[in-house]
Amino acid sequence: MFERCVVIPVYDESPAFIERMQAPAPPNTLFITVLNCPQSCTEEQRLSTQQSRQYLRDQGHVMWTSQRHDALQLIQTQAKEKAQHRYYWLVWDITEWCIDAALDPIAHHTPLPGFLHGVGYARKLGMDTALQLLYQQQISDPFLLSTDADAILPEGYFDAINSPSPLAGYIFPFQHRPLSTEFANGSVESQIYELSLRYYVMGLRWANCPWAFHTIGSTFAIHGHHYAANRGFPKREAGEDFYLLNKVAKTGSLLCLQSPTISLSDRASHRVPFGTGPAIERLTRMEDKAGEFMFYHPTCFVWLQEWMSCISALFSDDLTTTLETRSDNAEELTIILNLIGIQKAINHSRKQSKSATDFVRHMLTWFDAFRTLKFIHTARDHFLPSVTLGDWINSIYSGAHPFVPSTSEALHTSSLASKTSTLLTHIRTLEHKNLPYTCSIK
Repeated sequence: MFERCVVIPVYDESPAFIERMQAPAPPNTLFITVLNCPQSCTEEQRLSTQQSRQYLRDQGHVMWTSQRHDALQLIQTQAKEKAQHRYYWLVWDITEWCIDAALDPIAHHTPLPGFLHGVGYARKLGMDTALQLLYQQQISDPFLLSTDADAILPEGYFDAINSPSPLAGYIFPFQHRPLSTEFANGSVESQIYELSLRYYVMGLRWANCPWAFHTIGSTFAIHGHHYAANRGFPKREAGEDFYLLNKVAKTGSLLCLQSPTISLSDRASHRVPFGTGPAIERLTRMEDKAGEFMFYHPTCFVWLQEWMSCISALFSDDLTTTLETRSDNAEELTIILNLIGIQKAINHSRKQSKSATDFVRHMLTWFDAFRTLKFIHTARDHFLPSVTLGDWINSIYSGAHPFVPSTSEALHTSSLASKTSTLLTHIRTLEHKNLPYTCSIK
């Protein structure tokens, strides 16, 4: 039996990640890796991805090969620094699977349909495999860890998960590591992108929104029961982490940990349609980052806070009266909420509820992480246009920002790189002080 399991999709990565993953791992850890390539990959990228499987074969020995799928092997390795420690790598190599949408590739051992070649399918294949092993009692720890090959797992990573806990999952803290030593907080591009991520979650938390957690595929663990109850990862080319955590948070609580911190790469890439790599690449192309990169208007989160404070009253009061009583922006909020279909949700939640507590739970299940984002986007598109990075920084410096307190006066005169580095350190510190933090609608 394996003690614990980590799922890692791999595409165009150096085999060096293998030693990095093993370094903090206790013995008897199972790593499930899914070597995958998108349809658009080059032959060079395909061969680069396949190197990891050969490296594992060279460094360890093959214990088992599936008779149904020659693409699936179990390989045992040992740590270079800890010769007595044994690790196990269950390797799915789907880099050679071609396009055939007519048949089920798993059941019939036929090539994968092209739309399944994205990272969402790779994560799903790996995590579904882990779930099967868990229910066959081959893995003892019910929390299944999800990460990426370019992540650096810290010491204490495997000890942070408390198996007897009734939680649905854990969210690890993260930060982007620099590819060069020029800036301690990473490249200017990664600093700006990370600022945007933390700013959004900070705004949700300030607004008392239960969906205030980061949704990065390399930084969480999910209890097998909750993973199964929510039908696992969606088969998406990107955003699969957001949609899975959005569902899991409805069936149980997510604990955002204070430590240990996972280190993520700040490189630009085309691996997924959106996310860290494409965002950093887009930022790299911007000549005027301070004037081109946009942040949500801070007032979006003020309006979200006002809306969140209204929900419980809607069990007995109508929407118009509630908003006019509790908000100075009732007209705008009414338009936004009607555009996202609020009245149907209110009517349904009332029918399903015997108490105000039940009503709030039903409403929050409907007003989930996806509709929260939709609320912000609707406010942006109709009333509150996004602000430039430069204006956003100035609002913090002047003390005018509603939920990010002012920081160093150096923001007034320093370069953009210094400003973003100072602000990122500031916001990381603010976020760290509020951790651990439990997200729940129960």
